[in-house]
Amino acid sequence: MLKKPKAVKMPQPFADQHASEDDDARRRAVLMKRELDEAEGFSWNMPQQGLIARWREQPLYKTVFGVGALAMGALIVGSFLIAMDSGIEVPDRIVYFESWSGQRTSEDAISEREAAMDKLRAQVEANRRAYEAQQARQKALEAERAAAQQASS
Repeated sequence: MLKKPKAVKMPQPFADQHASEDDDARRRAVLMKRELDEAEGFSWNMPQQGLIARWREQPLYKTVFGVGALAMGALIVGSFLIAMDSGIEVPDRIVYFESWSGQRTSEDAISEREAAMDKLRAQVEANRRAYEAQQARQKALEAERAAAQQASS
């Protein structure tokens, strides 16, 4: 036969709410008393269940989803750990903003921007010329192959 735990003095947020002037506090006290009676008392010092015992009480679907969530977390962390060793390196210098002295004028800013744009345009033009030269070599090679294939047939 199970013994009903002896009543203990409730902590301050729960104590004496049935004598309160507040209707909500009295209502909460009645509901708490009903729940405590249904639970056959309550003791703050009651030993807690162990982890394994609590797992055994859980339904199977909760255990499966819990293990799945842990596996997904481990997969994400493992992916980051693998990516750290993949050889991808951060560039040496990252500039998020530039700082100029107080003597910089708008003409200086415009001339620097134009110089940067000229440099970029020159790079684009060099890339375009290199691409066209590569295309011309490819066409010449294809024409040479077609001529060799026609001569051999």
